[in-house]
Amino acid sequence: MSTDGTVIDMESGAAELVHLLEAWGVRHIFTCPGSTEAAFLKAASASEDIELILTTHEAIAVSMADGRSRVAGGPSIAYLHANVGLTNGLSHLFAAKLAHSPVVVLNGLKSTAIQNRGGFTTAEHMRDFVRQYVKSDWQVLSPTAVLEDVNRALKISTTEPQGPTWVGLSQDLLEAPVPRARPDAERSRVPGRTRPSRQLIEEAARVLSAGTRVLIVAGAEARTPEDVEELRTLAEILDAAVVEEDRRTAERLVFPTGHRSYAGRYSIGRQSVSSADVVFLVGARSFIEFEPVANPDLPANATFIHLYPDPAELGKLYGTDIPLAGTVAETLHELNEILRASGQTPARSTAHLEAAVEENDRLTATTLERPPSTTADAGKTLSVREVMHSLPGTIPSGVTVIADAITSNGLVFLAAEQMEDVQVLASASGSLGWGLGAALGAQLGDPNRRVLAVLGDGGFQFGLPGLWTAARYDIPTIFLVINNQSYAAVGAAVRRFAGTLTDDERASFVDLSGADLAAIANGFGIPGVRARTLSELGEALREAFERSGPSVIEVMTDPVDLGP
Repeated sequence: MSTDGTVIDMESGAAELVHLLEAWGVRHIFTCPGSTEAAFLKAASASEDIELILTTHEAIAVSMADGRSRVAGGPSIAYLHANVGLTNGLSHLFAAKLAHSPVVVLNGLKSTAIQNRGGFTTAEHMRDFVRQYVKSDWQVLSPTAVLEDVNRALKISTTEPQGPTWVGLSQDLLEAPVPRARPDAERSRVPGRTRPSRQLIEEAARVLSAGTRVLIVAGAEARTPEDVEELRTLAEILDAAVVEEDRRTAERLVFPTGHRSYAGRYSIGRQSVSSADVVFLVGARSFIEFEPVANPDLPANATFIHLYPDPAELGKLYGTDIPLAGTVAETLHELNEILRASGQTPARSTAHLEAAVEENDRLTATTLERPPSTTADAGKTLSVREVMHSLPGTIPSGVTVIADAITSNGLVFLAAEQMEDVQVLASASGSLGWGLGAALGAQLGDPNRRVLAVLGDGGFQFGLPGLWTAARYDIPTIFLVINNQSYAAVGAAVRRFAGTLTDDERASFVDLSGADLAAIANGFGIPGVRARTLSELGEALREAFERSGPSVIEVMTDPVDLGP
């Protein structure tokens, strides 16, 4: 009741929070809950629009939210429990940060009355756990601020450059009654599509039109159909070669691989890259270094133009001749109009484009070429190269591929490039286990495309709790596990460092043999099969795509093959 005697319509903060999420179009909440979330769980279960997706590990909740946002757009909610649950989800929150994925982490905290008394599952500096992985972090201070603070987090998360946010929600604040006066979700949305100054775009147009060996690098921030269409138009105007961003930063396959300008993946070792006189990074990072580099990743004498929605990425490692802070479609649309209208696109030689395409075709054929003898006949263990060589002829069109096989990811991308109407998502975070949960989220985000997750055996074991969720909700994701029974990346690193990897060393920190991963899948109630030959693999994949629910296919590959 107000001071003047008027009766105020009240509902719990948790119930009002659910209504706010409904208004934002949230349809799934991914959670591994605890006792602090009781009020919210009760309210969410009564919603006709939102489905609670239960997980048995917080990392799966975060990666599912990430995968859903990457394919469907818009914010996704991961609701985590206290300090212990938040800690479990941090590695995949890092993946969401790198992907500019609008994941909103709602973190259930113990009652404010015991947070400063060393209460059960409390921590003194909750915001410090997450601040380096999110665009904003805030712990709500009062019941009446719950809706405003969560609404603000949703706005920030979905505003370009998008990214994850965190809100701490104490148990007592959600249980308390609050006035029914939630923020207007529609008026809180900020389109945030921006473009650089006209002067900078005109300067970019002049440099691009003058270049004779222009190379366009398509990055993950070119993620919408409009982005790709403007990118395609630019390539055709300039007769320029287009490559995907470096494999260390790759988050998705962007440019249509059947287009005449498509020339593979960026690598400074390629002649088409090192000889470029203009390099235009479009929605790509520059770069993520795996180890200290002796030489820069950019051609020494090239003019460098960089378009990215986050200004912090421009000039981050290398100086930029023309920095374009803006979103892809808006900036490229104006750039294309300038190039068409100004007559700055005279007939040009296509020699560099043709050489780049020929170089990529040659390298792809060499890399994916099947060895002359059939290992199924010879009785030898399959190589990863053979497995990837077989996929394009087996996988149906219109599939989303989640690439999370670490040392094999380069081959996964190469194989996907040979498929029809394929979408590929990956993570540059190095967070093992991301792919399994992300694949489930992607399947929920776009039910019309079957999801094939290509996972390493080590990463698969990190993500095992996700199988329970896949089975519980009958999510029809197919998990193809490349089982070389090794931490191959570790073995390769030791070999690079020391020149050799002994049998004792392999047994000590590389060997992962012993687990029957297909049998483990069956234990979760998911059909699991182990394939040792290409014919067995092909049959398993055909059956999996015909099945309406989830499947696990464990393909055994050479444990001595440590990848690149």
